[in-house]
Order: sequence, then structure tokens, then C-alpha cells
Amino acid sequence: MKKILISLILIFLGWSLTAQEDTLSWKQQFQRHDIQIGFGDPLLPALVTNQVFRFGKPDYYIEQAAVDWFGPDVYTPGRFFTPTISVGYKYRFAKWFWFGGTISYTGFYQSYFDRVSNKKVSTDMTHVICIMPSVRFSWLNKKYVTLYSGLSLGYVMGIDQYKTTDSRYTDVYHGAAFHLTAVGVHVGKEWYGFAEVGLGMLGFFQAGFGYNFNCKKK
Repeated sequence: MKKILISLILIFLGWSLTAQEDTLSWKQQFQRHDIQIGFGDPLLPALVTNQVFRFGKPDYYIEQAAVDWFGPDVYTPGRFFTPTISVGYKYRFAKWFWFGGTISYTGFYQSYFDRVSNKKVSTDMTHVICIMPSVRFSWLNKKYVTLYSGLSLGYVMGIDQYKTTDSRYTDVYHGAAFHLTAVGVHVGKEWYGFAEVGLGMLGFFQAGFGYNFNCKKK
């Protein structure tokens, strides 16, 4: 009985030491902290804030034309937008699992000019800000290449600002935000580049760069 008990203890100790070595090995091979900056397409933020269908005269001038036939006739050269710019941080709890958060911004801008005098008469701006906790699951972990998937869920705030020469209007709205990363790849060790394909507020396609590091031990 004593031999069996001693054997079981030795097996358990051997398994514990092996598991500890494995844990230490990935911690020594891979960095724990991950900061990244990404740039994605703004299509979904545009759809959520109805930017795709807001080209032409603003509601202000449409309503004014209904009551004032002599109101200014305006035109716009186009609607301009920024890419979806995101800043994220994740901490690697296991070789295959990260948890952190992402903040993103997308902006839409449009100016209107008097058709006769060619002077700017108004500006229409929309700012879309997302704050999302994020998880990442990696399914290929090499020294310089990582393949992964991920999910982010959180909060979105939209700010509509409309300015004319004699008035200013601001509207703020809130909602839920999400982003699903179907496939992502990052290449490099400390400094790295990455690209992702997914669905959500960060874009159907996103690319950028990041930095992996470990905190210095005291």
C-alpha cells in the first residue's frame, strides 16, 4: 500500500513539475501585454448612424425650403469620413487566451455651400465612439506568427453636430456595439503587424501594428 501511495505521489509531483515547466515555457517564449493600433473600413458605423443615405441637402434646408421659397440653395462637394481608428490593450492569461478592451473612433464630415455665392453656410459632423471589452482565442502560436479569432461586446455613442452661420444643433445617442473577428493574423515578436477579417464596428477588414512586452520584474 505504501509503495502504491508513494508511486501516486511521485506521479503527481512529476505531472505538476511538467505542467509548471510548460507554463513557464510559454511565458518565457511569448509576451504577456499587447497594445495595438488598427485601421478599418467604416461601413458598419456608417450604416448604424445612417450615413450611407444622408447625401444631399440636410434636413434643415429641406424643411426651410418648404416654408421659405427664397431660402438659400445649397450644394455639397461630398461626404468625407475617417477610417475606423482603434486602440486596444489585451493581457495574455494563457498561451491561447487574451482579455482586454478596445476603443474606436469613426468620423463623418460634410460641408454645404451657397450655390450663388459659393460661401460655406453649414457643416454636418457625426462622431462614432465605441468602448468594448474583448477576448481573443489563438489557435496557432508560433514564435513570429499567431492566428486567432475574437469577440468584442460593448457600448457605442454617436454625436451628431450640425452648424450653420446662425445656429448650432447637437444630438447624442447610445447603443450596443459588437465586433467579431473571424480570422486574424499577426506577424512579428515585439513589434508586429496584423490583419483581421470580421464583422462589426471595427470594420469588415482591419489592419495595423502593435507592440508586445513584459513588465520588468522588480
